[in-house]
Amino acid sequence: RGKAVVSTQSTGRKVCTVRHPSGKAVFTVAASTDNTLLASGGEDKKVIVWDAVTMTTLKTFHKHRDVITCLVFRTNSHLLFSGARDRTINLWNCDEMVYIESLYGHQDHVTSLDSFLQERVVSVGGRDRSLRLWKVAEESQLVFNGHKNTVIDCVSMLNEEHFVTGSQDNVVAVWHLKKKKPVASHRNAHGPGSWVCSIAAFRNTECFVSGGSSGGFIKVWACAENYLSLSCLKEIPMVGTVNSLAVNRGLIVAGVGQEHKWGRWWSDKKARNRIVLIPICVEDEVDR
Repeated sequence: RGKAVVSTQSTGRKVCTVRHPSGKAVFTVAASTDNTLLASGGEDKKVIVWDAVTMTTLKTFHKHRDVITCLVFRTNSHLLFSGARDRTINLWNCDEMVYIESLYGHQDHVTSLDSFLQERVVSVGGRDRSLRLWKVAEESQLVFNGHKNTVIDCVSMLNEEHFVTGSQDNVVAVWHLKKKKPVASHRNAHGPGSWVCSIAAFRNTECFVSGGSSGGFIKVWACAENYLSLSCLKEIPMVGTVNSLAVNRGLIVAGVGQEHKWGRWWSDKKARNRIVLIPICVEDEVDR
């Protein structure tokens, strides 16, 4: 509790552990593309930026008024986005270590964020059932609605035009920035009674992975027909709730637990709280 564990990508072995001075829970971490900065946030409402080599604190940001739920760096940049239960997204310049601005619009907790090459961030707002694309330079936002009577838990960017989401109605969906509704979706993605808890896209491909609250698998998905259809390419057995996912072209990293990260609605005693590394070749899966 109140700590972040730093591990190597190749082996998953723990390198070091860093703690928030408050001792309160850490809910989210993000690393810059050049692997020089690490950011963490959580129950103490603070964003802490660390030197990723020495693991010393570089800056502590105080702006959010509630628990910080998600962090992401813009690709090839030290621009950091943070989302929180106070319904705001804050922007931080981690070169100058200064606050830039806050983005307002969500009517519920910001549950997930993602950013890619452009100065944009995509976010989902939990029970407000909206997906929003924020164009920071243009000071504008696009609002998308598709899920009904549910909570959108996670979002990830395939490319600058297409995003994928997962929700508590057990649906994975694909979106295009010029369409207000999903262009493709798959219901009952992780079996009866399951939620889609996590999602991660392989950049500039048509593939992504999703994890559920139950169902026993991490699933690899592929878009087809110009993103208008979805199919499951692979099921990777996994016991427990898949609370987080991250990918690159050769690896899936999964954060797995006995319980959901935001509440004790269920508990799988057969599961272990752990980080799982899964080698994968996306091109091979698509060619099969």
